[in-house]
Amino acid sequence: MSTTLTLLFSMRKPKNYQSGDMPIYLRITVDGQRAEVAVSRKFDPSRWDTHLGRAIGTKADAKKLNSYLE
Repeated sequence: MSTTLTLLFSMRKPKNYQSGDMPIYLRITVDGQRAEVAVSRKFDPSRWDTHLGRAIGTKADAKKLNSYLE
């Protein structure tokens, strides 16, 4: 019996979003069943890599966030 597990970090725009940091969510998929959880962190969307699900850059805030997500 084989089980598949996928983890995906993404940003989701709130309804009343104007500008600034957006919240980060974790999508967990186990055998096709999905669940989403907020990771209680926000980050600048212009410095977010959607394909990798990680912060872009070498500044301290990006390194700290990537370390937290790992």
